[in-house]
Amino acid sequence: MIHKIASAIYNDVVSGLAGVNSNPAISMDQLEDDVVDERLQIIKEYSFKGITPTKDLMIAINCVKLDCLSLDKCPCGTDFTKPELHFEIPQIINDYGEDGVSYLGAVNKSQNYKIYTDINDFKYHTYKRRGSEKPYGFIDVTPNKNNMLDGWLFNAPFTKLISVIMIPKDPRQLDEYGCCAGDNVENYTFLTAEIKKRLTEKKLRYYRSFLASPQPNNQVAR
Repeated sequence: MIHKIASAIYNDVVSGLAGVNSNPAISMDQLEDDVVDERLQIIKEYSFKGITPTKDLMIAINCVKLDCLSLDKCPCGTDFTKPELHFEIPQIINDYGEDGVSYLGAVNKSQNYKIYTDINDFKYHTYKRRGSEKPYGFIDVTPNKNNMLDGWLFNAPFTKLISVIMIPKDPRQLDEYGCCAGDNVENYTFLTAEIKKRLTEKKLRYYRSFLASPQPNNQVAR
């Protein structure tokens, strides 16, 4: 999705610079980074106004594999920590807290597990009078060494695969999952047009102001 938006902006900018600069040096990698940054900026602006349709921003990952990792992220099998069911997901937009993940549970969507992103709420789950024995998950919102987020699943033995519906901070991280490569996700929303408009205007203004072709000096010396 990000690559397609960046390509559309690139074509608009090149067309808009016709006659001003015949060969603008536009990096597609940088343009994709700009698309991600602009997307986050627009989401924050709409969030402050309280008008962000979060459901339109959700993307499902239906093939999140579980492995084994302790909460202190030490390798499994050590004598000092207890290994737990562990998964890894793309970074979420922390402004929404736990609302940034609308579903975490069985792949067939039959059971939605309770989700915690706050460490204190997570620690006190075991003291709840009701529901403490049901499956639940904890997501550490600090990026790990892979620039992703670590999550752990509890009270769900024999689980090997889960589904997550979330608002990703950078949709390109979906490329890590074979079931939903980023370029195959066609989740275009109101943000798409706004991103294109803003970035195209910014790029055209920049190139026209600073990278215009040099003009010949037609002044006659006296």
